[in-house]
Amino acid sequence: MKKCAVGLLGVLVACGGSDATGPKAASVTGVFGDNGSVLTGGTLPVGFTVLGADGFPARGVRVSWAVSPTTAATVNATQTSDSAGAIATNVIVGATVGPFTVTATPNGVAPITFHLTALDPCKYSVSYALGDSVNASLSRTDCQVTAGTLTYFYDFYQMTLPAGQQSIRINEASNGANKIDPYVEFYRPTGELLGWDDDIQAGVIQTSQFDVVLGDGGSYIIGATSYDPDTTGPYILTSHPRATTLAGCQDAWMTPGATIIDTIRTSDCQDSTLHYSDIIYMFMQANQVIRVAERSTVVNPLLRLYWANFSAQRFDSVAANDDSATGNPNAYIAYTVPANGWYLLQMGTAAANDTGEYTLAFDANTAGPSAPRTRVRATSPLDRVMPFLPRGTFRGWKGRPLALVRRVGVR
Repeated sequence: MKKCAVGLLGVLVACGGSDATGPKAASVTGVFGDNGSVLTGGTLPVGFTVLGADGFPARGVRVSWAVSPTTAATVNATQTSDSAGAIATNVIVGATVGPFTVTATPNGVAPITFHLTALDPCKYSVSYALGDSVNASLSRTDCQVTAGTLTYFYDFYQMTLPAGQQSIRINEASNGANKIDPYVEFYRPTGELLGWDDDIQAGVIQTSQFDVVLGDGGSYIIGATSYDPDTTGPYILTSHPRATTLAGCQDAWMTPGATIIDTIRTSDCQDSTLHYSDIIYMFMQANQVIRVAERSTVVNPLLRLYWANFSAQRFDSVAANDDSATGNPNAYIAYTVPANGWYLLQMGTAAANDTGEYTLAFDANTAGPSAPRTRVRATSPLDRVMPFLPRGTFRGWKGRPLALVRRVGVR
């Protein structure tokens, strides 16, 4: 038979066996936080309100907390309800990805179980719409990507664009005492890299400005990160549509299926022989075919395709074409990509000091016959190398894109 202890005022304070001392709850209400999820390293609030036998909030009710598995998160071991009967705690999630439970056991009622999930930050993306402005921060709980001995932190955003060709600009900026050197990357949801950007002006205007002409809409992933390794701090991510044009030897990217109508101007890229041209970047996967045509009725088009040789820090010529066929002055290149790589396409004219309108078409179809790939005769060994380099994109590449392939996911 159990023996109960009686206090000085004759109030029952404990009853033998494993019964706890102190006020007891008769029921709970206002449970919150169940089925919550957060990235690893993040925090999830959970809690509830305890009620006494009279139906009013009960103060001083003792609650014990437990996590299963124990390595999934940390939480307060014990708590007591406040004057409003409230019990709340923060669950600090660990580094293990997957579901786990947190159990609260109030004195007097059955345990309450919270079913929680730790998400992989490298496979999670926040919904984002073109035109949104997001104030966020890189932190040590973000996706960590390692390149050699260096580690970089990433936030990912999923953007869905309407069908049809799109031309957009994405900026990542940072301000304040703890500002970072922003660096933005752009992917398909499958993890296929499409491009990146570091500084508008290398080392001077440290805002990333990624301009791209997309052959079609659909889902894309933005990777917001920093140029410097092991760096955290605030950033602002913005985007908007842009004109489908190239000007002033600017950095811009393109994907298969896109078409650009533009004009060669004296303010565009210029080499030592007074040949003017526009440039476009593309990051292509192994075995893809780059099929591009430059057509014009006012200038004699000339196409040159360069491959980014990172070991030598330069662009090497891999294909060029002046006339696609006898009697046809339009230029056309078909080039099978041997391995994943960064390419630069130069759209210019065969004659020096020549300017005028042209149309550039990047064929999305990888099937069919290849066009002639007649090279323009080199006048010196230097013709194999791009006579000018991008304004800062080399500085930012770091070799990281390949480390992320197939790691980026969509929530």
